[in-house]
Amino acid sequence: SLTSLAIARHFATMGLKVLLIDGDLRNASLHKKMKLDNAVGLTNYLTGAATPPETFQKTAYPNLAFMGSGPLPPNAADLLASSRMVSLLSVGLDVFDLIVVDGPPVMGLADAAILANTAQATVFVVGAGQAKSSLVRGALRRLHLARAPLIGAVLTKFDAKSAGYGYGYGYGYGYGKDAYTYGRPVEHADDRPELVAPDGPRV
Repeated sequence: SLTSLAIARHFATMGLKVLLIDGDLRNASLHKKMKLDNAVGLTNYLTGAATPPETFQKTAYPNLAFMGSGPLPPNAADLLASSRMVSLLSVGLDVFDLIVVDGPPVMGLADAAILANTAQATVFVVGAGQAKSSLVRGALRRLHLARAPLIGAVLTKFDAKSAGYGYGYGYGYGYGKDAYTYGRPVEHADDRPELVAPDGPRV
């Protein structure tokens, strides 16, 4: 999740209007890192209980708006696969220059693959020393089968000294400014692979 936040902040400082969405509907954490509320967010929009502008929050960073996960639902995969998610990302392009979606780990759940398929691009995020190469290959295979447009990878938690002594690296499986008027967010995806995070493969 720190990776998705870093990507969002980077493009916001370049002058782009950015929306950062916590797309992990099983173990949301971005609101804690940003010290923001999570009472209303993505799930409220996906269930039809709120409109996008009602879920956007101001952040401490100019040009960066935030949409938390909202209350964690029992049917996360179904909500993420809904037409409302597709609409949020497509219509959102009318308001924002970029939408960064912080997704959950790839393995074990359908959520990350669904998000990656919906987004325009996916960045695979790998935590150094946290997974076997076979697990990494398995996660990449799942994204490939989901037809995720993978554009790159980010290696986090890399320790050059440890690497020098022969430690391996991979990703670990686990979880861990203003708001704009609706009419323009973006889309891009994250993974532990994410579009983005530091504890397991994300989208």
